[in-house]
Amino acid sequence: MTINWKTLLTQLSEPFAKEDIFWRAGATTRDKKRAQALAYAEPRIYEDRLNEVCPGDWSVKFIPWGETRLICELTIHGVTRSSTGEFDSEKRNAIAEGTVAEAQAFKRACSKFGLGRYLYDLPIVWVDYDEEKSRLKETPEIPNRYLPRISLEEPQVLEFASTLSPERASAMSSELEKIGYPKREQLRLASSVLEKPIKDLTHLSDGEAFEVWSYAKRIHRQAA
Repeated sequence: MTINWKTLLTQLSEPFAKEDIFWRAGATTRDKKRAQALAYAEPRIYEDRLNEVCPGDWSVKFIPWGETRLICELTIHGVTRSSTGEFDSEKRNAIAEGTVAEAQAFKRACSKFGLGRYLYDLPIVWVDYDEEKSRLKETPEIPNRYLPRISLEEPQVLEFASTLSPERASAMSSELEKIGYPKREQLRLASSVLEKPIKDLTHLSDGEAFEVWSYAKRIHRQAA
């Protein structure tokens, strides 16, 4: 089978759904009242994308490197790229330190194929920080250019209009059918998510279509 790597890498590089992104604190101000908000996704989200784009054709291998590092080798369709993960030197007795190192190495190896790489490019945002609870008090907004497009079926640069074209509405309808929403239920779904009557998918704006699509995918993932 001939692999179209341009298409494959485009699919792997597609941003994750907004609800799959979490935030942790990075550097803080001297008074510990503000912190950098760093975006991340759990390893399972990376695995879901690999299973979606190249099911059965990817594998990982972890190799110890010294006392504090692991190497993750990620192989997709016979091509291997690798990166490392480190144990947390400040939490050497933590039970999950090996798991943390594996997750770090795995996600870094994924980024070598473009998967999740965009998270490193998100603008740096400073938000209020709760030092006592070691957590951010705010959730930053992700710029639209770092949100997923409607369809992963044929990845391409889309020219967004104010509302969906008949072709894009038809493509969205087909994708909804694939994950368990027959046509007779799609308008009801859109009306429920958007809390207003929707008589045709072509009446949806790009933002509304994304909201409906994200909701449908989330429910489908939870039911799987």
